[in-house]
Amino acid sequence: MTTSKQLLTLAGCLSLAVAAFQFILTFSPTLCRFFGAPEELLTGDPLWLYLTSFFATALFGIWGLYGLSGAGRIRRLPLLRTGLLAIGGIYTLRGLLLIPALLAVVGLVPSGPFLPQALLASLVALSTGVFYLVGTFGGLQDLKPRPQSA
Repeated sequence: MTTSKQLLTLAGCLSLAVAAFQFILTFSPTLCRFFGAPEELLTGDPLWLYLTSFFATALFGIWGLYGLSGAGRIRRLPLLRTGLLAIGGIYTLRGLLLIPALLAVVGLVPSGPFLPQALLASLVALSTGVFYLVGTFGGLQDLKPRPQSA
């Protein structure tokens, strides 16, 4: 198996793990609060919490399937290259929040309350995004759209 496929497999598995974790968070307001969920979300209508959590779980699950599809582990999904690049870009952008968080930790920028969990979440997002992007760019030849048969 090529390195690109290994990276996409890892990225897909990480996304599926995030989806599972998000699903668990749905049923634990205490964990949601610990990981920085807005208090309004936790004290408001519980249906809103369930809907947003379900949406996030589904989104991360789909992203995981795209990673596995790019690695050739499951059937080819539509718009595979575009999807993998978009997913990698979104994860990477989210992960770049690691920079201001680290600057706040060392005291170079003012910040509000510091959550170590935020550093971990940013690190996971950044590494997952890099895995998606490097795996996609490394496997562009394998990810070419296939010609449609008549």
